[in-house]
Amino acid sequence: MPSDRGADRGRAGRTLAERTLAERAVRRRVSVVEEVAQSDVRALMEAGLALMVEASGRRGPRVADIVAAAGLSNDSFYRYFASKDELVEAIVDQGARTVVGYVRHRIASARDPERRLRAGVEAIMKQASDTGLAAKTRAVLSNSTAVSPDAPHASVALVESLAELFAEPAAELGAREPLHAARTVAGAAVAAMQFYLFKAQVPSDDDLDRLVAFLLAGVKASADAG
Repeated sequence: MPSDRGADRGRAGRTLAERTLAERAVRRRVSVVEEVAQSDVRALMEAGLALMVEASGRRGPRVADIVAAAGLSNDSFYRYFASKDELVEAIVDQGARTVVGYVRHRIASARDPERRLRAGVEAIMKQASDTGLAAKTRAVLSNSTAVSPDAPHASVALVESLAELFAEPAAELGAREPLHAARTVAGAAVAAMQFYLFKAQVPSDDDLDRLVAFLLAGVKASADAG
């Protein structure tokens, strides 16, 4: 006849097994729900961006247009976003992260500080020189004014993120205040990119060479400042 202690251990073992199976069931359900949510949000953001590009600077799309293009419902939209502005903010944020990631990759692929600075500036300017990227970037920047007034403008946040990438090459080039010099480089490159974007003009190789030469000279000159 089994002891009471053995019976207790058996019950504890069964309880643990049941709890583990229950947790697995919950995790499976959560995983399915999360996958659906990610798919829905991706569809809404892609539809929103496509319609913003199609609008080409005119009034942005309505929620009804976005959900129709995404193949979803209004209920689905408001399950994830409180308003169209919140969706736009998510699109702007994703666009900025994509640009920063690309610039980081290009800077990391260059060997010396001058080439790294040039590679970073070229990567930023590609948003204006590549036709497909230009249309998307123009749409994102045009709609970025719709985000919360308490949030920094997309360009400000983008410059701050890019400045961190230029700080190391700026330091290696002798800048006394590397982050300040890097912010100047990032700000000038983003401003130039926006100029060509909204002029709907593709910068030439000479335009790029002059910009890079000017920024390099400024960073090097800052080494002798003060």
